[in-house]
Amino acid sequence: MPLSDERQQEIKTTLKRCSEATIAAALRYSTTLSDDDLDAIIRGVLQRDLPEERVAGLAMATDASRISEDIGMDSFGMIDVVMTAEEVLGISIENNEMRGLSTLGDLKQFLKAKTQALS
Repeated sequence: MPLSDERQQEIKTTLKRCSEATIAAALRYSTTLSDDDLDAIIRGVLQRDLPEERVAGLAMATDASRISEDIGMDSFGMIDVVMTAEEVLGISIENNEMRGLSTLGDLKQFLKAKTQALS
């Protein structure tokens, strides 16, 4: 089902300061639920919220990369990532659900499960 114009605008507004590729992936994800699109969304939001000196390392991050230690996202940045994910993906995330998420792969699997539960 195609996104309404209003929903498309909400996603674009939420992802301001993200790349056009990130926004395009987010607009597609609601209909495709593609792992590639989800990966692009997560990486795009992380890139937007990472300290400038850590952005280059994100390109080499794998699913085993630890969000805090390897990628360099602090807890305040993760809060922004989670809030963005809720708005873009149309999900609700409780604080206690985030406790076990330490790697990029953990985060992707968690968000994928949350979005698939809606469909």
